[in-house]
Amino acid sequence: MIPAANGYTSLMLRYSFALHGLVSLVLLGLGVYGLSDSLRAQSPDAARLMPVGGMRGSTVTIELPGKWEKWPVSIWSSSPHVQWLATETAGKVSATIAPEAKPGVHFVRFYNESVASPLLRFIVGGFPEGLEVEPNDDVRQPQSVEIPASPTLPAITVNGSLQKSGDVDHFGIRLAKDQLLTVSIDSHRNLKSPMDASLQVLDTKGNLYAQNLDALGLDPRLQFKSPKEDLYVIRVFAFPETPDSTIGYAGGDKFLYRLHATIGDYDEAAESYSENGISIVEPSDRSNPTVVADPSAFYGAMESPRDEDVVSIETSAPGHWKIKARALELGSTMDAVLELLDSTGKSISKQGDSGEIRDPVLNNQMQAAGKYLIAIRDLHGRFGPSFRYRIELENELPLVKGSIANDIVTGTADKPIEVEVAIERTFGAADDATISVTGLPAGYTCEPVISKMKEESEKKVKFSIVPNAPCSVPFAIEIQQAGQTEKLSVIATNSTTPWLWLQVTPPK
Repeated sequence: MIPAANGYTSLMLRYSFALHGLVSLVLLGLGVYGLSDSLRAQSPDAARLMPVGGMRGSTVTIELPGKWEKWPVSIWSSSPHVQWLATETAGKVSATIAPEAKPGVHFVRFYNESVASPLLRFIVGGFPEGLEVEPNDDVRQPQSVEIPASPTLPAITVNGSLQKSGDVDHFGIRLAKDQLLTVSIDSHRNLKSPMDASLQVLDTKGNLYAQNLDALGLDPRLQFKSPKEDLYVIRVFAFPETPDSTIGYAGGDKFLYRLHATIGDYDEAAESYSENGISIVEPSDRSNPTVVADPSAFYGAMESPRDEDVVSIETSAPGHWKIKARALELGSTMDAVLELLDSTGKSISKQGDSGEIRDPVLNNQMQAAGKYLIAIRDLHGRFGPSFRYRIELENELPLVKGSIANDIVTGTADKPIEVEVAIERTFGAADDATISVTGLPAGYTCEPVISKMKEESEKKVKFSIVPNAPCSVPFAIEIQQAGQTEKLSVIATNSTTPWLWLQVTPPK
């Protein structure tokens, strides 16, 4: 369904974005969603980031709406290249992003002596940043966006949110005749927003020129070449990540997104295909495969009708290899078929030829040392630059892994805090494994526990943290498997990260 071009009432808002200096950001609180900030004092556990990112080499000032009765708030960062600071003004913090900060997801947590926020995702980008401003619901009066001039790539990132059900955002960009506009949304991929976003390009009369729903997983991407000089409108709306019976467009306090707009042909997924990978050199087929000396990752594209790319690898020891094709999830139009063959060309395993699996994965392969062929093709024999792929190989060792349900462990200072760790033993790992805790405050005690095969501790273990005072600190749970030199971190299933937090409050 395409939203109606008319029927919206709002005021035109215009703003511009500086290429340098401070970028003003706002951390969304409950007041954004229709509740007055004065109705509730702010607390770290209610914190919401908006915008959810910043440009490398900049300092971002963030305002926290609401009445902060306890200040300053403390801040933990997962990256030394993103330094957070609570300013002297209650409700304002800053984040300084180093020029060498790695683009992508970083984590931040706000906390005080009594409560800690969930892990919040903060995205580091490489373009100037701006902020969506409501109201921008009317296609006839979009929020004006100016893409800064650049000698390399004119581009901007706008941080926005679909605040409530039915919300639709409009951004106006003026294009010259034959200019190419590349637009994409980052919401589900990196922000984990529960939304299936859609993109459209229209004029201010509501005439539709281009649209896309899913290009980068559930996130949309499109390119549009302007037929004439005019003001064109980028429209953003969304459906729920999981379809339900709701009729209309979805929104809410978690429907956050980053809109990337570029003048020119920009491929934000290019690095995702090639990073630490080996490029396939044509011709590459079963009779003339590309030889890969260090099997880790390789990438290529289907260059002719019914093309098939084949690599030859040799493993030196027994293993449990996972061979994963990444295509559709990176924005490719390829419906991949993945096949493993022995050195004579005999098929060992194949996946994707039924068309039911989006990006095939072959698990527990190449168990014996030797030479193998890995072949990939499009199910329908299609070809072209957009039919590209990345293959990742991982030798999965027999390991003892662990997870806990929540990344925040809570308790009171007068009682031991019991923690249960679920144990997973991959590929028949039978070794004993010692589970221990690091990062506890001085005076705290926690005895390590051992997971043993054929005992109750084979699948789960419990240990007790004995506190001696309140605290709010990061900590870690580690697994030392017998015969292994490296320790594995226990992961929290609710955040899929090892960034754990211990919140101990005074006795009730």
